[in-house]
Amino acid sequence: MNAWITSLLGMGLGAIVAGAAPAAELVGLAPFSGAAWGQQSDASSPPAYAQVFVAPNGTLLEKIRWWGFHGQYSEGPDYDDFVVTLDGQLQSGKLTVTNLSPLFSEYTLDIDDVVLAASSLSVFNASLDVEWYWQSAASASDRTAADAQNVSFSLIGRRVDSSVDEPAVVWLLAAALLPMAWARRRQTTRRDREAGRL
Repeated sequence: MNAWITSLLGMGLGAIVAGAAPAAELVGLAPFSGAAWGQQSDASSPPAYAQVFVAPNGTLLEKIRWWGFHGQYSEGPDYDDFVVTLDGQLQSGKLTVTNLSPLFSEYTLDIDDVVLAASSLSVFNASLDVEWYWQSAASASDRTAADAQNVSFSLIGRRVDSSVDEPAVVWLLAAALLPMAWARRRQTTRRDREAGRL
């Protein structure tokens, strides 16, 4: 294999190992699982309810997840029309709804990756045909109770650092140089065999 191709493969592998971070929850509040209990956030109850949070520095947001349920006067999920904003900026993407609980549904909006700099999330069901509630978070002091002030959400993404730390630089250099040294050694061994020195 050509030494340059080998070194490029080594650098690529090094970059993946040194810089790849799997998606995980960046910030969020778990849903209260004891009952369907929450903040009404639909067209019949404006303004849109907003949940405040502290965004961690150096993070890239990939998905927005929240939990909620329909009230007794709702036409049901076929009429949902969610408006999701971060600091008032509309977020769009592919919405997936999962019914993991008989009490409420889980909603996941897969968005284009964006640096997380916001401090508030708003989820509003703009349909006039639904009665929709954003599920309360579990109380921090008593997990068996609903939080009266906070709703459940999860901002999912990964940490991204603008600088590469020293161990990562060393790893990248080693990953690039070792394949080159190995390829050079193979060339020298092959030449020595051809010359009859081995």
